[in-house]
Amino acid sequence: MRSRGVSETGLAALIVALCMSAPAVAQDRADAEQLQDEADYEDPNSILVNGETQRQRGAVVGDIAPIQQYNSGDIRALGVSSVAELLEELAPQTRSGQGRGGEQPVTLLNGRRISGFREIRDIPSEAIERVDILPEEVALKYGYSAAQRVVNIVLRRRFRAITGELEGGIATRGGGESGEAELTFLRIRRDQRINLNIEYQADAAITEAERNLISRSGRAFDTAGNVTGIPSGAEIDPALSALAGGPVTVAGVPASAAGSAPMLADFLGTANRANSTDIGRYRTIRPESRTLDVNGVYARTILGNVSATLNATLNATDSDSLRGLPGASLRLPAANPYSPFGSDATLLRYLGDDPLTQGTNGVTGHLGLTLDKDLAKWRMSLTGNFDHSVTRTRTVRGYDVGALQAAIDAGDLSVNPFGTIPGALIDDRLIDRARAKSDSGDLQLVANGPVAELPAGPLSASFKAGLSALGLDATSSRSGIETSSDLSRTDINGRASFDLPLTSRKNDILAAIGDLSLNLNAAFDRYSDFGALGSYGYGANWKPRAGIGLIFSMAQDRNPPSVQQLGNPAVLTPDVRTFDYVRGVTVDITQLGGGNPGLAADRRRVMKLGLTLKPFEEDVTLTANYVNSRIRNAIATFPEATSAIEAAFPDRFTRDADGNLLRIDARSINFARQDSSELRWGFTFTKRLKTAQTVIDAMRNSATARRIAEQRAAAMAAREAGQGASGQGGGGSGRPGGPGRFRGPGAGGQGGRLQLSVFHTWHLKDEVLIRRGLPVLDLLNGDVIGSGGGTSRHELEAQLTYSNNGLGARITGSWRSGTSVDGGVGSPTGDLRFSPLARANARLFVNLAQIPALFDSGWARGARVSFRIDNLFDARPKVRDATGATPLRYQAGYLDPLGRVIRIEFRKLIF
Repeated sequence: MRSRGVSETGLAALIVALCMSAPAVAQDRADAEQLQDEADYEDPNSILVNGETQRQRGAVVGDIAPIQQYNSGDIRALGVSSVAELLEELAPQTRSGQGRGGEQPVTLLNGRRISGFREIRDIPSEAIERVDILPEEVALKYGYSAAQRVVNIVLRRRFRAITGELEGGIATRGGGESGEAELTFLRIRRDQRINLNIEYQADAAITEAERNLISRSGRAFDTAGNVTGIPSGAEIDPALSALAGGPVTVAGVPASAAGSAPMLADFLGTANRANSTDIGRYRTIRPESRTLDVNGVYARTILGNVSATLNATLNATDSDSLRGLPGASLRLPAANPYSPFGSDATLLRYLGDDPLTQGTNGVTGHLGLTLDKDLAKWRMSLTGNFDHSVTRTRTVRGYDVGALQAAIDAGDLSVNPFGTIPGALIDDRLIDRARAKSDSGDLQLVANGPVAELPAGPLSASFKAGLSALGLDATSSRSGIETSSDLSRTDINGRASFDLPLTSRKNDILAAIGDLSLNLNAAFDRYSDFGALGSYGYGANWKPRAGIGLIFSMAQDRNPPSVQQLGNPAVLTPDVRTFDYVRGVTVDITQLGGGNPGLAADRRRVMKLGLTLKPFEEDVTLTANYVNSRIRNAIATFPEATSAIEAAFPDRFTRDADGNLLRIDARSINFARQDSSELRWGFTFTKRLKTAQTVIDAMRNSATARRIAEQRAAAMAAREAGQGASGQGGGGSGRPGGPGRFRGPGAGGQGGRLQLSVFHTWHLKDEVLIRRGLPVLDLLNGDVIGSGGGTSRHELEAQLTYSNNGLGARITGSWRSGTSVDGGVGSPTGDLRFSPLARANARLFVNLAQIPALFDSGWARGARVSFRIDNLFDARPKVRDATGATPLRYQAGYLDPLGRVIRIEFRKLIF
């Protein structure tokens, strides 16, 4: 499987490399020089007038200042390639505790709404002039709820480049190879933008054997087979017990039995000792996967002054996983000629070495439209989206052994139950299939602007009206039973938000207090299947003086389960490794996934208090946020198999007569209540570094030589055309910057950066009430609902970046405190201890064009080589029970299949 993924990656890499080297690629040097000119300047709108900073180009509406701001030099120092990678690197700064979990930040472009993140995700980092990170309350001004932070991307006015990128990676423990090839075209001319991106990625599978995992799960299946009594745990044959000198309940099938009928004495050597087969190479802990993504964006001005953007995306994914070997539980009659036993027994064996598989493939298409227009002092935005997706799942969960069992019952001499099974008897595979097709669309109209002029400033408002519709058609075939669901939902929604200024230093209204404003907001959604759901909120924004900002907000809202959570097709997945907390053992169970039509809408209340300090102008930013949240009827994935969960949802668990866990219905559920609170605080520090004088001199000389060469070439071309040299040698004259167009290390994005950020999250409370009348689960003190243990009380995130003279290094680290999980009553393994975990990632990169020796090398212009190590010290979670042993389910390879990964990337911009 792995070789397939790597070969496809190599083919894609070759295609991109050929595209990059094609001689037909046009290089727009004028745009490249303009790019350098703009890179050397700070935003010209960021100037001081009477001690006040004027509004920056592309800034968001309202008076809430950014928590953090990055200019082009800061962004280049990170060594990222696109907007998507940039947001990954800035995740600690964009993280929010005000959502339900997993929300991505709201993204804006030049201070305006976009139809979706796909519009900007593939834009090269070199085209970004500035990034503003803003608090959640800014989202209200753009028609969103205050559940996630806001990231505003401001682009350069002019940019043109073709970008090719190749990346390959491998885990140092072996396996897990991955490859990625990407080709991007971007052209920006003020309000016009064209962006096309093609990306292919392939990841090889990782098997349990490649991580030396122990695959035993308590089941007595084996390639040769094991014999047990009927019922399970009973004596196989009194005669065998007499030979062994004690009761025999299990016996491995001797190897000789595959060729001829065994004698009873042949089982004496394996009495009460089951055969065991390591099936690690037939089970994947990471599937083989392939992804192709094509994304296009076209933006321009229409109808005079309406900014229009059209976005189209096509995404195709495919993944395959191995689920172990097919096992069969066969009744072995005493009368069968191959049975030496005096009574019926059970034979447990694997049927060959063709593994069980599960494959998933999906295709998604997306269309997005944005129309933006300013009417007087009001900003109007109309966004629309349409998405179509089809996902198919195929699960091979075993063989139909009916014909085989009939032949064994009939005593067919040609069928040795201990030997090779004739293919004709197990030709029919048991295959489950599921298909989900969804179509969704939405249309949102947002208007914001001033309503009235007040002494302290304008009373501003934001209004949103929208309509969305979604349809889901799901079918599944399980064990020959066909089921289907056809769900649809429409949502008519609206939102209003008002910002009321109370005091103002600028307008001298209670100036001693500073700048103080209030916000009131309300929203409604009318769902076709859940009726009317409302929300409201209020808050205050106070800036007592420059460099100090405080925000308070309170919000209450309701949210229904998604249509997918309600109606996804049912999928049975065999051999899912699970830890049974009730019995303290690891088992392989059959897991049922899919939609749960009985889910209810949740009700959430969130309170936030935030503080931002900038004591040293722009070099240091300190932030602190306290968030308290309560969710009633919280929608959650099904938790771990603890005694508390099983007591609350007994119908979700299936056990045999001996109490062994066989199956879990893992569809989503509602918790009665979920309470959490956290304090997150930290700082960011940025220092500009001067470019070495030798580098400045080399760049100046190279630029001058290149300009002279271009002028001579232009003049020669003109003479050969018979037109003479007059008027043709202007080269770069008249462009910003004058001859050479070089502004030195102190201008704008020039020079290097030293950046440091550290954030600490202190989880003060994390409790779940599963059902009314049951005890509250304290996830900070021994209870668990997820597979990774309880909630860590403390988390740390740190990032250190150095970049100068073309060389860059970035180290990111994270740490979380350990947790414990109380063992079940009578559990043989006692409590589980999840150790603290510290991780570090390192990225080194070289911008070849900034190396003095390569200034005059054309191939080095726009080229960068990156070397990255994820999980630098190969740190992996450690889990121990009361005996000091690691449960099979919590072996490190299951919790982190990859471990340390080394990646190499080559990236080239052709201007």
